[in-house]
Amino acid sequence: MLINLEDPARKPDPTMPLLQLGFRPFFLLAGVSAALLILVWGVLFSAGGPDAAYGTVYWHGHEMVFGYTTAVIAGFLLTAVKNWTGRQTVNGVSLLLLSLLWIAARLLPFFPETIPYWMLAIIDLSFLPAVAAAILPLLVKTKNHRNLIFVGIVALLSAANITFHLGVAGVLVSGQFYGLYAGVYIILLLISIMGGRVIPFFIERGIGTGFTRKSYPAVEVSASLVLLLLGILHTAGMTGMFTVIVAFLAAVLHLIRLSGWYAKGIWSVPLLWVLVLSYGWIVIGLFLMALAMAGIFSISLALHALTIGGIGLLTMGMMVRVSMGHSGRKLAAPGLLPAAFAALNLAVVVRVLLPLLMPVESYPLLVLISSLIWAVAFAIFVFWMSPVYFLPRADGRPG
Repeated sequence: MLINLEDPARKPDPTMPLLQLGFRPFFLLAGVSAALLILVWGVLFSAGGPDAAYGTVYWHGHEMVFGYTTAVIAGFLLTAVKNWTGRQTVNGVSLLLLSLLWIAARLLPFFPETIPYWMLAIIDLSFLPAVAAAILPLLVKTKNHRNLIFVGIVALLSAANITFHLGVAGVLVSGQFYGLYAGVYIILLLISIMGGRVIPFFIERGIGTGFTRKSYPAVEVSASLVLLLLGILHTAGMTGMFTVIVAFLAAVLHLIRLSGWYAKGIWSVPLLWVLVLSYGWIVIGLFLMALAMAGIFSISLALHALTIGGIGLLTMGMMVRVSMGHSGRKLAAPGLLPAAFAALNLAVVVRVLLPLLMPVESYPLLVLISSLIWAVAFAIFVFWMSPVYFLPRADGRPG
């Protein structure tokens, strides 16, 4: 049944709060998986261990891109589409089944000897199309054409995941590489598009009078387009001088963009500085990518600046803000969440910058330390945000 959110007579949904709106189960699952999966990866990387179905290295990349991040995307879209359309997105049993589908895809790779690979692949590949199927009819029915782009991005992520699985199955040579790099750049493109909409808006609302964003239409368009071009070139394996120039140009454009959003007042509001710093790590990551493609150091360091600092930090900040806003609570980072934001920044420094300064023999230890810091940060997130997901809205409204 479709629900008109503007109906003042509507009473709160009596079902379990956790299953009333998409952000609740999926942000919780994202937080738990971020802590546990990275701990497993840290142990396997440092001490060795049995491979998952994808192989240890590819499993780590897949679960961060198509596991953790897709949970965040699902929670965000299932919540945002309700706001955009005024119609109820999946909840109750339907939301539970969608959550269980995501959970199954995370667990099955650990049983490669008992679960046929084709079954694992089908289950994993079903999640994103299911999310798209849940939101597309609402967007079409309400003629919300502006936001159909997000269905397209979900479709691109699905294609990247298919490419990954074709690689694991031996059908497409280096398919894992293509799928993971495509997935990372598609997510960065999503951040570029959505970040341009919401980050300056949040800053204006959070700081109040005295701040007006500086927006340059040519930069807004070209920043995303150049990032898309970089993703295509990098995914295709092109790392020559042209790709170096494209990466450098992408960094400059996003730096100009970010400078137009900056205001001194953000430093007193954790929900603002976390977004600015995370976007700053994307800028740094793009500069590092240009240097890495020029052969100065490992591309892995640039990639982790983009993923840990850009994607990881931004998604945590956005999950907290969305959760507080859509649960009828004060728009503030509760408890030790600001410390968790700071810890994620430290994790990037340890994982990306310290390897440039320390002997190569210290690299496995730095990876382990960074993994532990990341895990602690998300453990803090889960501890402080769980009551938000399990309890009804503070204002008594449905959602």
